[in-house]
Amino acid sequence: MTVLLISIIILIGFDSIINSALLFTNLFRSDTKINNVETEEVFYGSVSIDTPSVATNSASIIVSGQATGFDSVDYYLNNVKSESSSLDKSTVFSSEIGKLKIGENILYAVARTKDGNNSKKTEKFTVIYKRDAPSLQIDKPKNEEIVHSQEVEISGTTDRNTTIHLNNAPIVVDLKGDFVTSTKLKEGDNTLNFKATDVAGNTSEKSIHIVYQSEE
Repeated sequence: MTVLLISIIILIGFDSIINSALLFTNLFRSDTKINNVETEEVFYGSVSIDTPSVATNSASIIVSGQATGFDSVDYYLNNVKSESSSLDKSTVFSSEIGKLKIGENILYAVARTKDGNNSKKTEKFTVIYKRDAPSLQIDKPKNEEIVHSQEVEISGTTDRNTTIHLNNAPIVVDLKGDFVTSTKLKEGDNTLNFKATDVAGNTSEKSIHIVYQSEE
């Protein structure tokens, strides 16, 4: 048996046997290292914030979310730390973030462990702060106009990303903010009530009075 083993070593080569042993050892160590990294990722938890509104007409906004494996959450507004929350073994968090600037604002949160050795950042969200009412212009018909057709054309303009309602019924608005529609009138006085609402919830209203006199 010993003679056979010596013959195999001579045939294969001692260096080849050593290299094979080292390769096996390195593979085992790499696999162990990967498993340890995966375990650490799971251990250090996760954090996310609920998707906020695309736009708001308030200078403050509520930011809420969930976190596991962390002790506190820091809130960032436009890359500046704004507020902090202690989790106290809870998995949910919420805080009001103030001082939004007019236009686009970037929101995100960072969860941290108590020892400060581990942290994780959430996805970034863009929130538009808009406090001005949308524009609303009615081109047709003119106020106090007298018409002789029961069906009248209505046209006008507003801001982009704004909805228009005529007497509580929605009107289609194109990408430029233009709208065209028509409505049927009753004999005599008619009031057309328009309401524009932008993505932040700001509104503008206008009323047009027209008279329908049928031609006999």
